[in-house]
Amino acid sequence: MSYKKRKLKKSRLGQLKYRLGQVKYALLKRAAVLLQKISRLFQIRFQKERVLMLNLPKALEVLSRYDRLTDNPDISKISEAISAQLNKEGLLRLCVFICPKFNTQALFSPKPENYMPATVNTLGLFEDRVAKVTALRKDLLRSGLLTELNLILGDNDAEEYIFPFMNSIDVHRNQYRERQSMYRRAFEERCRDLFGKNCVVWSLAELAVTKDKTKPNISSEALSKELKFFGWLFSVEGPYKGKLSFSRDTLIEMATQKYQLYGAQGKFLEMLGGILLQTEGPGVWLERTQMLRCTGSLAIPAIYPWIRQEEIADF
Repeated sequence: MSYKKRKLKKSRLGQLKYRLGQVKYALLKRAAVLLQKISRLFQIRFQKERVLMLNLPKALEVLSRYDRLTDNPDISKISEAISAQLNKEGLLRLCVFICPKFNTQALFSPKPENYMPATVNTLGLFEDRVAKVTALRKDLLRSGLLTELNLILGDNDAEEYIFPFMNSIDVHRNQYRERQSMYRRAFEERCRDLFGKNCVVWSLAELAVTKDKTKPNISSEALSKELKFFGWLFSVEGPYKGKLSFSRDTLIEMATQKYQLYGAQGKFLEMLGGILLQTEGPGVWLERTQMLRCTGSLAIPAIYPWIRQEEIADF
């Protein structure tokens, strides 16, 4: 046999071994994935069996006890939400919206992108809510209900319904998006220290949860409240210190787009499932929840565990 033929034969054998090696690797990889899936199924089954032993009336009593809204219309839906989550994942997902502490004055500097923080020096308003979240999860666990905490960063509000109307300020979008991702990673690291591994942090900017195209359902009363809020927001007393000014027609458009954004957030919540721990105060408790449903989504049932110190007198 010539050298050329021997070389060709060797080459073909080498290719055959390589292909067999690839097949073997693929089979081993599939086997590993299958083992992981089986392990996950057993884990979920174990969790479900453990959760099925829970005292559901006690779990509902815990959630009701933490709810500060009398006659909450969502209470009747909570049992169904728990059952749906248990059947799907063996736990209950608790969702909380987080508003980053924006640097509003950075908009009027040479680096308007710094409006979005990139580090987490403080958890802002959520700092005072950590203790109650921890207590609620412990009480639910005592009733036999496992929970997963999902923290949702409302980090794209400004770019959705404020930035488009700022004619004189140009925000570098790529740099802004980088800062949003940096903030999400920093926030996640901080919260894993506080709540452990069973905690997920979502960035609405990274997920591209943007304005819903569906026309939102806004009552005249709700629109008036939102216009009053925007009036304060852009006043001298507000966070923008009166440096941004818009006509009434523009503010109406802003309010409409804000509703569209919240409607899209409601659809994201519906995809996640679980229960929303609404962070707003008594004055706008139901209003904020209704905004999540303004474009047709049922969102998820909400309870209202928090009340700010300055609102106690009005409660």
